[in-house]
Amino acid sequence: MGKQIKIIELTEAISDVLKDLYRDRGKALLHENIEYFNEVGKNLGLERYTSTDHNITCSKLFAICDFFEISLSEFFIRVEERNKKLKFSKENQGDLVRKAYKN
Repeated sequence: MGKQIKIIELTEAISDVLKDLYRDRGKALLHENIEYFNEVGKNLGLERYTSTDHNITCSKLFAICDFFEISLSEFFIRVEERNKKLKFSKENQGDLVRKAYKN
């Protein structure tokens, strides 16, 4: 299996959107994790994903979006708004992927 790539621009934008979501709820991060654990029996690990030291899975992101009551599509719209380089454009196609594979 090949090395997992990490697109830092994507990771940073995801972290920023997650920070915004829990800040908008007005609750402490630890409190959010406890609430989710009490409801579902699993820890969200939000503190991990609010830093840029992650490479979140689709399933974990779905669980987080479900908890924050936001669709995946709305989440990714916010991610693209955070960093315009993440929105597809023909002239920049592949740039971020090539950069990630170089690192």
